[in-house]
Amino acid sequence: MSAENTKTESAPQYSGDDGRSQGGGKICKAVHQYSKGKISSENMDVLMEIGHGCMVTRNYIYQKYGNIKSLVKVYSGYEVDAEVRAARFREEIGLPSVYFSASVSRALADIKIMWAQVRNGINDALSRNERFSSKDRHYIRFVLKTDICYWNILNKKSMPLPEKIQPKYEKLIAELGDESGQRVKNLNRYICRQTRKRLRRQHTDNELYFTIKKQGYRYGESDGRHGIFLATKVNRQRIFIPLTDTNTYDRMLDIKLDPQNKAIEIIIPLFVNIRQHEDYTNEIGISLGLWNMITTSAGNVYGSEFGKMQNEISNYILKEMRQNERAKVCDTKKYAANKAKMDAALKNYINMEINRMLESEKPKAVYMAKLPRNPGMSMKGTGNTYFLRMWRKGFVTERIQWKCQNNAVQITEVIGKGIGTECSACGQKGHVEGERFQCPACGFEEDKKVNSARNALIRGKTGKQLNKQFPQNEGGKAIKEMSEQ
Repeated sequence: MSAENTKTESAPQYSGDDGRSQGGGKICKAVHQYSKGKISSENMDVLMEIGHGCMVTRNYIYQKYGNIKSLVKVYSGYEVDAEVRAARFREEIGLPSVYFSASVSRALADIKIMWAQVRNGINDALSRNERFSSKDRHYIRFVLKTDICYWNILNKKSMPLPEKIQPKYEKLIAELGDESGQRVKNLNRYICRQTRKRLRRQHTDNELYFTIKKQGYRYGESDGRHGIFLATKVNRQRIFIPLTDTNTYDRMLDIKLDPQNKAIEIIIPLFVNIRQHEDYTNEIGISLGLWNMITTSAGNVYGSEFGKMQNEISNYILKEMRQNERAKVCDTKKYAANKAKMDAALKNYINMEINRMLESEKPKAVYMAKLPRNPGMSMKGTGNTYFLRMWRKGFVTERIQWKCQNNAVQITEVIGKGIGTECSACGQKGHVEGERFQCPACGFEEDKKVNSARNALIRGKTGKQLNKQFPQNEGGKAIKEMSEQ
């Protein structure tokens, strides 16, 4: 049977769809198909050869266009396609176009994501740096949003700006009041330093995961078995892979190879309607935790077994490490199968509890604090420092954001600095003892997570916000922008 789950990590590689349904836009999910029985060694070798060619193609694009000189090119696409065709790289490696062009698109999407991460990182650093004025911040953010301005500064060039952008850029410089031009130079140097700090050379060694265009496959029957015919390097020759279900699709597919078990997994992106809930009218604040997954501003807890399940996984890994007397966990089939089973159970539990929260709280808006990348949390008394590294805060945050988007719930990140030590009753600074928050100013006492969630709600409603994600009236637009990155 096919299985469904959310397309999270690699969703941006697919083209967007902002078509309106009854109450909103659409969202991308992923359907999984699996091969039936063992794939022959000959066919697996053919697929491995294609996977290797796709890996080489991605690395070629990373190397050639993942730098500051190609910043403008990667967003046009047409120029890259023309240059790659002129270089005749596809003919050199002998990869069919249905795989080659898909690999180029995937690599360009990865480069765009990298640039988005660089810009977001600079914006975060800019927000934390108090020495900049509001005009300085406005100038830097304008540059980061404008590809040509950004390219000019990074490459120390002066490419002409579009007619609509030039007056705005000149106005920003005039507002800085910088007659000597030194202030602009300092800001530009800051942008360059922050970019160099975050820009990384992309590379992949994964030849077991590649993409195929819809022209490169067809579903059909062979010897009474349903499956998929995949294009090979030989012209007009396809290999047949039997599947466990009879579903058919007509879009770009991701192929994941498992040569050890002689099997493949097919990932298919599907766009589904965003759900609308007329009874979702509440506004809530939430606080994420290591043990209790989500605590709401009303004092409700969702995911009370979250920490226990994470602890079991970390203890299992540590046990295997001690038994093998080495710093790295062994790669036995039994270990991999057990860990995969525990990871799957944890992910299912996370999804179930987030669904339960939305169904119970019925929010139209959710406010949550932006978590630090490396939270300084004490693990004294646990005897297991690995436990903190196992905290799935990133996965939980992604699932909350996706499920809010899927249910037309606005989710907003608020300023997280000091949110745990601020009194949600009077706003004064208090202190935390164990699991309790106490305010010496007004005498208010509460569970520390409830206090943080209440502060998230207050900050969200009073405008101390970092972003607004997935608002109801912009659902389709948000998805289209995400998918076009």
